[in-house]
Amino acid sequence: MNPRQIESQNQKTNSTSDLVKFNSVPDRTVPIVAGLFIASLAGWWVQSIRNAGGLSLPYARADIIIVNFLCMLPLAIVVSEWIQGGLKHHSLGLYKVVNLVALVGAVCILAFVFSSSQTSGTLSGYDAWESFLLRPVLAFWLNLSLLLIAGMFFRIEILQGTVHPGKLVWITVCLTALLVPVLYIQSRVDEMVTQVDEYLGSGRLGDARQLVREVCILSPWGKIGGQPAGDVARDLDHDCFGIKQSLAVMNQQAAHNEESTYHRARLLAILGEDSAATDLLQPWYEKSTASPLTSQLLGNIYQQQHDWEDSQQAYRRALQAWKKLPVSEQQQAGIVASWKGIAFAERKRGNYEAAEAAYLSALSLAPTADQHFLLAQFYEDTQQTAKAREHAHQAMALNANRYGQSGQKLMTSLQQQHFGCLQVWRNGGF
Repeated sequence: MNPRQIESQNQKTNSTSDLVKFNSVPDRTVPIVAGLFIASLAGWWVQSIRNAGGLSLPYARADIIIVNFLCMLPLAIVVSEWIQGGLKHHSLGLYKVVNLVALVGAVCILAFVFSSSQTSGTLSGYDAWESFLLRPVLAFWLNLSLLLIAGMFFRIEILQGTVHPGKLVWITVCLTALLVPVLYIQSRVDEMVTQVDEYLGSGRLGDARQLVREVCILSPWGKIGGQPAGDVARDLDHDCFGIKQSLAVMNQQAAHNEESTYHRARLLAILGEDSAATDLLQPWYEKSTASPLTSQLLGNIYQQQHDWEDSQQAYRRALQAWKKLPVSEQQQAGIVASWKGIAFAERKRGNYEAAEAAYLSALSLAPTADQHFLLAQFYEDTQQTAKAREHAHQAMALNANRYGQSGQKLMTSLQQQHFGCLQVWRNGGF
């Protein structure tokens, strides 16, 4: 082979090598697995803080930190590949400095996180906005640091020129990292605000306070019932502090009768300390002479714990105890409350016939707008359109101020769910 042929062959070989170099795609298995690992670990840590009654800043909940870390992972992968495939070959010294800064920053973040005590109080507006800004920063920094460590540990070599992300790729990964978590967090905040209203309506101030504190972290601009979340949180802090003081006074009196125990347990339930309340009530509940109030409170606590079997049993015991007492306004109200508790528990257990019978029993004793609307909601859930419509009308007629708007929504829902059923449209409009 003459020199010209040898040179031509070398040029072809070099061209093929360059083509392979520039067209090869880095294997992203290790970065993806590393990102999943750190997201799962962070989610577990946040949940452990939450279970301990603290606030794990700035994410508050396990699902939120997992969403933030996973959505930030594509951006961290693109940046780490650019550092390893571009910066490393252009300036090795700068590449080492960037690695060192990323790793030192990650170590400092982890040291601060695991050494600082987690707050259980209400945050200020500044703290909330700081948490809002820290969420993407911490997720990006920790993801990037872990990917750089994984690249060194597994000896991942990204050749120069193998990664050329275009503008569309950068826009996509940036939007995924920043916009998707914001939308997800806002949807969770909306759910929490709705649940806060439910807790406040049932007098569970401790549970409402916990959720409001999380709203303050996740949405500094959020409002609950038309008031800023921070103001609602401070009001709940004040109310819960007063209840704790009352509970401390009761504990000092050291009375051991059922009535005092019931009042202490009721305050604990208001604060959301269900386990402590149950421990107080259980010895009295096991007695055949247990007060209906004791059984009724236990039934309510079991409902909050989603223990539907024990809840309906406790409410049935309360019902029997109420029936043995002389007829009075309190006795009748207790019977109605017991029927409602039984109905709700049976409904959750899927015993719809027993639930309907309990709702109707409560309605027969107290034919109020509240009872009619509960039945309307029950019949809507069980696809009994005509009955749901009838009781919704009754609730709206008895108390238009309270059930006018909600009754209208229920009727609209019935029409949307059963558009093909002529009976929904029969006998006139709304």
